[in-house]
Amino acid sequence: MATTAQIDANRVNAQLSTGPRSVEGKAASSRNSFKLGITAQSMIIPGEDPAELDQLTADYEQQFHPVGPIETDLLQTAVRAVWMRRRYDRIEAAVIAARMAALKDTEHPLGAVFAQDSERGDTLAKIFRRQQAAQRDWYRAIDALRLLQSQRRRAEAQLQTAALKAESAIPRQNRVRFDSTPRSSAGDLLSPLTSSADDLIAEVLSPTPHGL
Repeated sequence: MATTAQIDANRVNAQLSTGPRSVEGKAASSRNSFKLGITAQSMIIPGEDPAELDQLTADYEQQFHPVGPIETDLLQTAVRAVWMRRRYDRIEAAVIAARMAALKDTEHPLGAVFAQDSERGDTLAKIFRRQQAAQRDWYRAIDALRLLQSQRRRAEAQLQTAALKAESAIPRQNRVRFDSTPRSSAGDLLSPLTSSADDLIAEVLSPTPHGL
């Protein structure tokens, strides 16, 4: 029957058995669900390169190695925020370029574009607000992800420490320790025989006292 210490050790070990432990194993276990979610066609619009999004996703995955659905979702949010911010950057550049092209005969077309925009819808300011919102989403997701991973690693370390303590508390039950048994060499086994033979030879060769 298992002792209380053995039961406690088994319980702690079961808590530690939560999936791959190595960095490579964690990355492999999360790669499928993570990449399927972040590279959905809804994230790509005409003019964007899906390979660029794949590379961005792989870079973030390589750095953070998400474990579980919550860490994966947070990393997806961060990648999406970066992708959207880059998109807004391209939109901003395209809007400015299009309006400057329409003002070829203007001495200062860039200034004219901003002046015109402030009078007609304030489009550039709206794009800027979206850029800032995407940046805030990125910071929030990264901060939450780092906090969650820190808590997970701390909990894993505590579980491992508890497992080691539980295992060390298991009593040794009448174990035969062969390694502690003195080992006799061939010389040790033959030494009594050799000693007896030497004594016998010495006795035979020794001169017999006269007068016996």
